[in-house]
Amino acid sequence: MDTKFIDKKIEEVERVVYLHGGDAVILCKSVLGWLKEIREKVLSNQKYTVQVLPGEFGYLNFIRGEGFSVNSSEATDVCQTYFTQAEINEFKKKHDLAIDWDKAIIESVKAEL
Repeated sequence: MDTKFIDKKIEEVERVVYLHGGDAVILCKSVLGWLKEIREKVLSNQKYTVQVLPGEFGYLNFIRGEGFSVNSSEATDVCQTYFTQAEINEFKKKHDLAIDWDKAIIESVKAEL
């Protein structure tokens, strides 16, 4: 996640504290609003794997220039295996993907620090 975004929110909180002299209600409302923004930014960037078949080679892959396949969960320069929730929602609308979404296992990918 971009730390500039968080740093900007910290500066905004510091400004509110300075301007309002510690008015708890205004400060709490401001901080809650900013925390919700941060949560939304984190969630919109969260990546997931989509396991559609059992086993280590049962993961949804998107190969640039070719389309979808099922293979391992390891990404390459041409093979995307981690998807955002927005991308997954779009996949669910595709009628040419023969995936039983009720049985698919969608797991979040831990971000590298």
